[in-house]
Amino acid sequence: MGAVFLWASFGKILEPGDFARSISNYHIVPFGIENIVALILPWLELLIGMGLILGIMVDGSVQISAILLIMFILMIGQAMLRGFNIECGCGLKEGEMIGLNKILENIVFIGGAYIVMQRRKRFFEIFPKTPLSE
Repeated sequence: MGAVFLWASFGKILEPGDFARSISNYHIVPFGIENIVALILPWLELLIGMGLILGIMVDGSVQISAILLIMFILMIGQAMLRGFNIECGCGLKEGEMIGLNKILENIVFIGGAYIVMQRRKRFFEIFPKTPLSE
């Protein structure tokens, strides 16, 4: 999961204008705000990816990733219901269009987030969450 978020962030960081246009195509973010989102969201994805890969604050990283994935599902779903035929703007593959496949992909990633949240062993984590029973 960390690699997915890391990879998805690179193109958005390098081309924030293109990402802002992708955000604008969904027609849910007020005009002008899409630029702010396009500047902040990729860096958040980068931090999530690094956190998951390096074992730094994994619980927080995975929880934020799950929230983002749910948000992505809602954005794609509303665009599909409104009949938009637009590029996803996901950052994984250039030119990839929204559709049921993107919703299912995000559901699979949420499943991955759930698996990470349920892990028992925390060997390679920096700042692991300590169980309340200790």
